[in-house]
Amino acid sequence: MSYKEVKGLREFICKLPYDADLLLSLKELAKKLNINTGVFTLLGALKKASLFYYIQNEKRYVNITFDFPVEIVSGIGNIAILNNDIIVHAHLVVSDREGKCYAGHLTEGSKIFACEVYLKELSPTLSRKYDPITGLNLFDI
Repeated sequence: MSYKEVKGLREFICKLPYDADLLLSLKELAKKLNINTGVFTLLGALKKASLFYYIQNEKRYVNITFDFPVEIVSGIGNIAILNNDIIVHAHLVVSDREGKCYAGHLTEGSKIFACEVYLKELSPTLSRKYDPITGLNLFDI
């Protein structure tokens, strides 16, 4: 187990633009607000969704695409630095019109219908680095 104490700094309520890519919009928001480390929650709806599922024993992601409207039932994530770039790590639970839920790691390709975000900046800046055991870029703490 490893840990680092962080302190909350600025907090924001944000509305992301219609028809924009959700992951890219979150990254653009962090850059615009100069946030290198933070946590966020989000809710809303997507015109279509693109999620990843991580196959642990193969250390690779597979894409799950929903080419129909979905509600964002829950969205959580964090922001950190990897190779001098902002990395947005988000997981979503989405539901279809019958209420059936799907979940995964947000990737590019999710088009926003409506999305509201609560974003909290944290200090100090956290970085990610490759972990050979899991094959993931995890917090370097």
